Amino acid sequence: MLSSLHIKNYALIDEVFIDFSPGLNVITGETGSGKSVVMQALQLVLGARAEGVSFFDPEKKCIIELNVKIDSTYRNWFEANDLDYDQDCFIRRELSKQAKSRLFINDTPIKQSVLNSLTDELLSFHSQHESYGFLKPAEQFQLVDEFAANKDLLTAYKELHSAYKRVSDEWEKLSSKSDEFEREWAYQLHLKKELDELNLDQIDQESLEQQFNMYSQSEKIVALIGELNQKFELEPYGLIDQLRSIQRLLSELQRISPIFLNLFERIQAIIVESQDISDELQSALDAVAIDANEYEEISLRLSELHRLQKKHGVSNCEGLIEKRDALSKNLGTDQHFQDRINGLEKQLVELKNQLLPLAKELSSNRKKAAQELSATIEEVLSSLEMPAAQLKIDVVQRDAFLTTGTDEVLFKFQANKGAELLDLKQVISGGELSRLALAIQYIKGKSKAIPTQVFDEIDTGVSGEVAERVAQLFELMGKRHQLLVITHLPQVAAKGSHHLKIVKTEASGRSFTKVMKLSSAEREREIASMIEGKNPSQTAISHARTLLAKR
Repeated sequence: MLSSLHIKNYALIDEVFIDFSPGLNVITGETGSGKSVVMQALQLVLGARAEGVSFFDPEKKCIIELNVKIDSTYRNWFEANDLDYDQDCFIRRELSKQAKSRLFINDTPIKQSVLNSLTDELLSFHSQHESYGFLKPAEQFQLVDEFAANKDLLTAYKELHSAYKRVSDEWEKLSSKSDEFEREWAYQLHLKKELDELNLDQIDQESLEQQFNMYSQSEKIVALIGELNQKFELEPYGLIDQLRSIQRLLSELQRISPIFLNLFERIQAIIVESQDISDELQSALDAVAIDANEYEEISLRLSELHRLQKKHGVSNCEGLIEKRDALSKNLGTDQHFQDRINGLEKQLVELKNQLLPLAKELSSNRKKAAQELSATIEEVLSSLEMPAAQLKIDVVQRDAFLTTGTDEVLFKFQANKGAELLDLKQVISGGELSRLALAIQYIKGKSKAIPTQVFDEIDTGVSGEVAERVAQLFELMGKRHQLLVITHLPQVAAKGSHHLKIVKTEASGRSFTKVMKLSSAEREREIASMIEGKNPSQTAISHARTLLAKR
């Protein structure tokens, strides 16, 4: 239960201290007086995001402190978060113009997520804006699940569905690329086949190119060797004949004097070497004889080799071998592509078999809850002067595993007898929606032990007898929980066990928001002003007194 709220240096508030009591706390004030400022401050200290915060004095920090009475059932939460438990729990938030924000519980700094895990259990906010939010299918779905007590079952389903979605997405991704993969796989297989047919491990490219060059220029080789042989063997002017003539002359010289012996021996060696060269040239001439088949085979192999080297952007056989080995590795991996798809399909079947019973149980719970919830809401709406209202909650099964099961929830409504049931957002008016939202919170409050509920002008759009019924409902709810209700209805204000008025005043050339706890006399005048406006008549004051007497 909220005990007190201290706000310092926030928006139009210099400093205010607000005390709350058990039961129904009503908060009134003229439009623009600062009621929303107080609610924003309350939400900030409870962990709301600090966006666009304004300061009464920009040079000072803003401090908002809330005193909450917390019973011992929350002791385990405090111990789990390494915090000191005290029945008087002080939650404080400090904000500065440098966009710094700090949160404390009993003077111990905490993270926003930690605070939220506590305050979500202590307090709930309901506003006119949230009433319109209930027109969203997701909000309606959440209400049915909450009423069906599906929390644990839904958590188990969502965890399993997350795995199912992950596997399903991967299967769809691979399946969509199946044709593309097949084409790529066939192309890579073709590339590897081309390289395999070359027998790259058996190729000496340099030797092949040398042999090809010799074959391709064989005619020139024959002509050159023929010309060389003439130089060696032509008589009487061939090289060998000339050398032999020189040999004879040196032979005579060396017989005259031994000093020419060395020259004679050297010319003999030259003649032997020249004859050997001539013989090798003749042998080479025989080797140059072209084998047409071999020449064609070498030509084709080199042509294919050069084509593939250009195709794969390499300059030698080693580069082609690396490409071939890489293709072999890829193809070896990709051959498991279909196996992967088949494995995913098997996983999907297994996950569906696990999801189906959970989805069926969720659906069964929702259908039962939908009937009970619609009947209960109709009963409360009847007490709020909507006796002919009908609410039908359809739980429609879809042939797909959705995030929350296989269901869609449809709220159909009509406020008048004999009217057609239509989609809620198509037919409900603002005043009817306010009453529906209040009815839902009343029902939720009966089943969910939230100690404090805050209603920010949720009764907008109602008046007359309806306003009296709304006031009675708030009074009844205030007996179960602590309620903070911002209202413009005098009937609701009169039901409060604790009445706070928010006023805006001016001093020193600027506006201030203040919060006052009203005495009995002040309450009479405030409620009379709500009935009739400023300077209410004695009749309005008497009416206010009558409303207060009904408490």
